[in-house]
Amino acid sequence: MNSRFQIPDSRWRQTQVSFRFRVSGFRRGLLESGIWNLERAALLAATVLTLAAASDRSELSFPRDHGAHLDAPVEWWYYTGHLKDPAGHEYGFQLTFFRVGEMHLAHFAWSDAARRSFRYEEKAHLALPGIASAAVGRLAVANEDWSAEESSGTHHLHAAGRGWDLSLALKALKPPVIHGADGLLRKGPGANEYSRYVSITRLAATGTMRNGTVTDSLSGTAWFDHEWGPGVLPAEAQGWAWFALQLDDGSDLMLYRMRARGGGATAFSSGTFVPAAGMPRTIAWQDIALAETAFWKSPRSGARYPARWTLAVASLGLDVTVEPLFPDQELVTEQSTGVIYWEGACRVRGTRGGRPVAGRAYAELTGYARRDVPGFPK
Repeated sequence: MNSRFQIPDSRWRQTQVSFRFRVSGFRRGLLESGIWNLERAALLAATVLTLAAASDRSELSFPRDHGAHLDAPVEWWYYTGHLKDPAGHEYGFQLTFFRVGEMHLAHFAWSDAARRSFRYEEKAHLALPGIASAAVGRLAVANEDWSAEESSGTHHLHAAGRGWDLSLALKALKPPVIHGADGLLRKGPGANEYSRYVSITRLAATGTMRNGTVTDSLSGTAWFDHEWGPGVLPAEAQGWAWFALQLDDGSDLMLYRMRARGGGATAFSSGTFVPAAGMPRTIAWQDIALAETAFWKSPRSGARYPARWTLAVASLGLDVTVEPLFPDQELVTEQSTGVIYWEGACRVRGTRGGRPVAGRAYAELTGYARRDVPGFPK
């Protein structure tokens, strides 16, 4: 490990407790931690800018590019999914691994629809063998006993915490989708306001969840995102709303609205439609009508989040309502990214081409509590 990122062993426990990587206050967070001094902060900032300048437009190849891209200052691997147990009870899960330079962070969230309960846990570590790592050339990321690894087309996930243990095998049902023109998804007009963004929009999921002494078998579908780049949030953006829809006709839809400070969509919002069979296609935001029709106020952060949407995509003949399984699916990640955001499982109902359609979705909402978004320095 590069010596400028090392922390003495005697301060390792302090790092786990007091390190507050506030993404919206990048330099301030480094200084307020009491661990990083001004010279180290300046050096890390210079490193981020240098790496960001080396924009990667190379052709992507899989499974190689499911692995880490160490020239990118910010990178994350994102799994969400919809599961059922043998009794038909519905669950949603999120397992995310972040790499910000030499720092590795992770979030896990579990939504129980029947109980309307939501729990999450988080981790933060420097890159150290056996503690936190991300392999180059293949998908193998880990943070303590949380891990994601791909082998022969199957993604093996594991996460465990206070009284629970989740193990899943995800089998890809569709090939990877590369979002954005020329393999780059623009977030804004600036030179470093972009990312490489790859999804596997549908995977078959099987596995088990242990709660206390009870272990249930699970099955369902999952969605995998992998994104990397300079990690610069455009000045005109407050945050974003991201949607991953899996419809029961076999089609999938990703929508990405960069939310302007005034509340509307910036010019760099877009989407990708993935049919049940055939080639994906980009959806221009001018083709999309997204309206917020209900709201929920968090008792923890005080943030007011949208809690139901109507969504229409003219070119697809799609007209649906997206609604959370229940409103309270907020993460306050003060011990890792320092970001407050909403990420939750949703139901989808409506029509496509005049015929009934239903499905499941995950939505992510950032910038509602403050101008914080995972992985993006201010």
